[in-house]
Amino acid sequence: MSVRFFAPAKLNLSLDLGPARSDGYHEIRSVMQAVSLGDRLFVAPASTLRVENADIPAGDLVARAADVFHEATGVAPNVSIHVRKRIPIGAGLGGGSSDAASTLRALRHLLLPTLPAEELVAMAREIGSDVPFFLAAAPRALAVGRGEILSPLPAADPRFAVIAWPGVGLRTADVYHASRPGPGDATDQVLAGAERGPNDLEAAARSLCPELARLLGTAREAGIPLQVTGSGSAAFALYAGAGEAAAALGSLKDLAPRVILCQTLATWPWQPAAPAGGAAGRAAAAP
Repeated sequence: MSVRFFAPAKLNLSLDLGPARSDGYHEIRSVMQAVSLGDRLFVAPASTLRVENADIPAGDLVARAADVFHEATGVAPNVSIHVRKRIPIGAGLGGGSSDAASTLRALRHLLLPTLPAEELVAMAREIGSDVPFFLAAAPRALAVGRGEILSPLPAADPRFAVIAWPGVGLRTADVYHASRPGPGDATDQVLAGAERGPNDLEAAARSLCPELARLLGTAREAGIPLQVTGSGSAAFALYAGAGEAAAALGSLKDLAPRVILCQTLATWPWQPAAPAGGAAGRAAAAP
């Protein structure tokens, strides 16, 4: 019998790009926020590891997570994992990283439930920079280093997020390579109370993806303040009210092949929901 695991997407509410490091990564500072959009993983015991989803590229992070788990624990990841994708691939929404984190949670749950949480986080750091966020204490966090060093942040006021995807993905490495460090104050703006701050990767993402450049330009001319998340190619806008969000959703449906309405999360879906009456609190309780 399979067990279901939810793998939420994330938004970068800010992204400050720092200098390149000796390991090939860049220093960053970013406020990350999880949302109710997510993939679903159905995991069941099997005779060997099987990852089932034709949409996931070969060598994906789900298989990598299983390999890292095996290397770290010595326990063979003999499970079948079926991934039901809802997060666009190559969109800067952290879908692959979230799937990897959920794979680690699933393997611990089914094969080694006594494994300390900090060991799971150590495995996550080996897999990718964004993976530890999806195992963090809170669904809103300050990320520094290459993105793997996290400090939990208090939940902000609930927001509806409208996400537009131009239909093509971007390679993270390509965007970082084409980007230049910015002023370095975007994350400070968000920490000081701004709803979001600039993303230093946006200019490079626009230059590498004409479809994204057209989407951003047309949407902003229409008064929809889209901003790129992560390294793109998805962009988002935040709204306090359902009516505003619905209006933006309707307008963007004519501009992008996929538009998604979701909500910010106040707690992780696998944790008890925070005692709040807001929309984001309700979204967090439902995987």
